[in-house]
Amino acid sequence: MTKRTVLTVGFSTKESKALELALNTTKTDVVLTPTTASRLKSESYADANLVVVKLNDDDSKNEDLIRKVKQYFLHFPVILLTEKHLSSDEVKRYDANNIIDIRSFNPVLLVAKSIAREVTLQHNKYLLHQVNSQFKNESYRFESFLKHTEDGVALIYDGQYWATNSAYKRIFNIPDDENIICTPVMEFSSPTSCAVRGNLPKRNFNTSLESLPDETVLSVLIQTRDGDSFVTTLYKTHCFVKEQLCTQILIHNPDAWSSVEKGFTDLRTFDHETGLYNKRFVTEYIDKEIASEEARGSLAIILIDDFRTIREQHGINYTDDVIRSLSRTINETCSQNDILARYGDAVFTLFSDELGRSEFLLSCQKILTQVNNTLFGDDSQYIKLTLSIGVSFIDPRVTTSKQLTSQADKACDKASSHGGNQIHVFDSVTTPLTVIIDEAKNTHLIQSALEQDRLHPLYQPIVELSQKKTENYAVLLRILDSKNAHIPPDHFILTAEKTGLISQLDEWVLKSTLEQIKEASRQGIKRKFFISISNITYRNTPFIETLVSELKFYNIDASLLVFQISFSDVKIEPTVLKNFISVIKKECGCQIAFDQIGFSQITDSILKEYHVDYLKIDGTFSQNLLNNEESQQTIKDLIQVTRRNNVKTIAKSVENANTLALLWNLGIDAVQGYFLQEPSDIMRFDFDLNN
Repeated sequence: MTKRTVLTVGFSTKESKALELALNTTKTDVVLTPTTASRLKSESYADANLVVVKLNDDDSKNEDLIRKVKQYFLHFPVILLTEKHLSSDEVKRYDANNIIDIRSFNPVLLVAKSIAREVTLQHNKYLLHQVNSQFKNESYRFESFLKHTEDGVALIYDGQYWATNSAYKRIFNIPDDENIICTPVMEFSSPTSCAVRGNLPKRNFNTSLESLPDETVLSVLIQTRDGDSFVTTLYKTHCFVKEQLCTQILIHNPDAWSSVEKGFTDLRTFDHETGLYNKRFVTEYIDKEIASEEARGSLAIILIDDFRTIREQHGINYTDDVIRSLSRTINETCSQNDILARYGDAVFTLFSDELGRSEFLLSCQKILTQVNNTLFGDDSQYIKLTLSIGVSFIDPRVTTSKQLTSQADKACDKASSHGGNQIHVFDSVTTPLTVIIDEAKNTHLIQSALEQDRLHPLYQPIVELSQKKTENYAVLLRILDSKNAHIPPDHFILTAEKTGLISQLDEWVLKSTLEQIKEASRQGIKRKFFISISNITYRNTPFIETLVSELKFYNIDASLLVFQISFSDVKIEPTVLKNFISVIKKECGCQIAFDQIGFSQITDSILKEYHVDYLKIDGTFSQNLLNNEESQQTIKDLIQVTRRNNVKTIAKSVENANTLALLWNLGIDAVQGYFLQEPSDIMRFDFDLNN
C-alpha cells in the first residue's frame, strides 16, 4: 500500500511521539507531518490524505482553529481530538461533512486505530477506483470498437439476440430499421425456450452455434437472409452479461476493405480517449485555412503542467479519467465554433478562425480561470490542475500549420518555464499576457515614433570572461512616449511584426548602430554591436540592399556588426534564413548569433550549416541555473559542441554573483545581464576584468 500522509495540527512534540508509537503498534504505514494553526495553508499540504486536529482548552481559540480547518481542508477527511468530554451542543458546533470522528486523545491507541481505519478505507477506495476506472476504460474501448469496426459482433442468450452492432446487420443483409434485439436468432439455429413470434420463417440459414467449437477461429461459409453466400472467418466464445452466460460471436466482414475510407474516417479525425479532434485533423484544417485567400486565425497550445508527476503519483487509469474531465471542461468553456483537439498525451490545441485576437486571448484566459477553479478526479483523490498556454496568430509570414504550431509551442514553453499557470503570446521574445494588444493604438504608436524620430536605442554590455579583445554591446530598441518615458518592446513588437512595420524599426536600428561603430572607430575603439532582426525583415530584398549600401557608405569593419536571429527560425524558414546568412557572411562580412537557445539540441551540423559565430543562451537558464542540474548539464553539453566548432557562447539574464561564478566554471565565453549593468543610454562600461 502506498504510504499515506497524515497532517497533525496543534500537537506538542510529546503528543506527536506518542501518536507515532501507537501507529507503529497498529502497523499503519503513514508519515506524520506536523504543523500549527498559524501556518495552515491548503496549498502547502496538497499531498495530505488525512488531517488530525488537536483542540485547545480555550473555546474561542478552537472556533478560530476549526474555521481555518474548514476553510483550508474542505475536501480532506478530518479527525478532531480533545482532552475533555464534549457535550452534544459542542459536537454540533464542530460538525462538518468531512469531519469523520471526534474523540478524546487518550487512550492514544484508539486514536491510532481510528487513523488506521481511515487509511485502510482510503486505500480500499483507491483500489475500487482503480478497478472501476479500468472497467470503464475497457468498456469505453469495447463500445468504441463495436461502433467503428466493420466486423460483425453479436451477443446471444437462450437463442435470442441481446446485442448486435450495425456491421452484423449489414453482413446478413438485415434492414437497418429492423429491431432484432430480444428476437430469435435466425442466422444460426439454436435451441430456444421462447416461441417464434410473427411470420418469421422457422428455418436457419447456417450451421447451429452449438456445433461450432469455442475459442477457435474458423473459416466458414455464411449465407445471408437474401440467399447470398460468402466465405469468411468466425470466432465464438462465452462471456457473462448481467450474470448470465451468453454466447459472443465475431464475424469478419469480407467487404470491409471496400469501404476502408469510411472505416478510417473517424479514426483519422477524432481522439479515441476524449472524443475531441486529433492532431491530424487540426493540422489539415489549419493548412486549408492558411491556403485560403483571406487566411486568418489564432492557435493556442494548451499544456497540462507537471503532467508526468501527476501520472507517476496516480497511475494511468486515474490520469486518463482526469484528461477526459479536463477536455470536457475546456470544451464547455471555449467558443462553440472553435476547433479543440487533443494534440498529444498532455497537450491540447485550440484554433479559431472566427474570433479576433483580443477575443481569442480572453477565451484562453477563461479556460485558464475555469481550470483553476475546478477540482479533477473523484472521491478517491481530488487534484487541482494548472495549464501553460502558448498563442500564435496567422499572418503573412506564416505559410504552413507547422510554422504556426512551432510559434505557439515556443510561447507555451516560455509560459511553462516561468512557472506555468499563465499565457504567453509568440513574438520574437514571446510576450506574457499582461496586456491585451490594442492593435490600432500600437500601429499609430509605431508610425508616429518613426515619423517624429521618437525611437531610442539602449545598450547593455556583453562581457567576455576570457581575455578582453573588444567591447561588446547588445542594442535594445525603445519607443519614447510624449513624456520621453520608455515604452518596452512587449507593448509594440507583436503589432510591428503583424503589420510589417518591424522592417522599418530594424532598418532604423541598423543605421543607428552603423553610426555608433563609425564613431567608435574614429576614437580608436573596437566596439562590437549585437542587433536583433526579425525574419520578416531579412526575407525582404530591399533591407539586404540597404545593408550592403550602408556598409559601403560608412566604410567600417563589418565583423563588428552581429545579427541576432531567433533559433526557432531554423525550424520555420530554413531556406530563407540560409540565403540571408550567405549574403551577410560572404558579401558583407558581418557575423551571426543564434538567440534564445533552449533545450533544443544544437549539433555540429547546425553550426556548420548556418555558419554561426555566437550562441546566446535563453535567460531562463541563467535565472534557474543554481538549483537546476538539468540546465547545468545542458550548458555543459552545449559548450562541448561550440568549442569543437569555434563558436562563442553568451549567457543572458545574469542577475547575481553566484550565477556568474557558476557560468565561469562551466566554461561560458561571455555574459550579459543586470548584475553587470542594466541597459543604458551611454556606453562607459569598464570591460577590464581585473577591475
